Amino acid sequence: MAIAIFQSRGIKTLIHAGDITSPRMLHYLKDFECYMVLGNGDLIDSEEIDVKANELGMKSVNLKAEFDLAGKKFMVFHGHDVPMYRDAVASGKYNYIIKGHTHHFENYVSNECRIINPGAVYRHDESSIAILDIETGKVEKIVLEDL
Repeated sequence: MAIAIFQSRGIKTLIHAGDITSPRMLHYLKDFECYMVLGNGDLIDSEEIDVKANELGMKSVNLKAEFDLAGKKFMVFHGHDVPMYRDAVASGKYNYIIKGHTHHFENYVSNECRIINPGAVYRHDESSIAILDIETGKVEKIVLEDL
């Protein structure tokens, strides 16, 4: 359902904050420009996930990703490395930090950086995704059960 929403909105770029869970899941994401990181649920298959991403022409999948989009600086990591998170926020060098791990939606600002956790589409109390409009800075939470 999440992929159908992204396609219907014309979204071309996805950020996945980890817990991909299987190399097979990458087939659903291959038509998007993806920035993905490994989560604690990916550690068993981390090498296979990275190999499959490269086979599909996607970027490598590591524990952390840093990149620029539309002139904004992003850092993505899963969220289970709390010191990494604290250092990233304290650095002041990111406009956006995207994280996962808790499977709960978050959207707040700390040290002039917007922190977003889109939630999760499985193993959760509520299935949710987030859409960020980089031009306006607006974050939209979409609860999948509501659709």
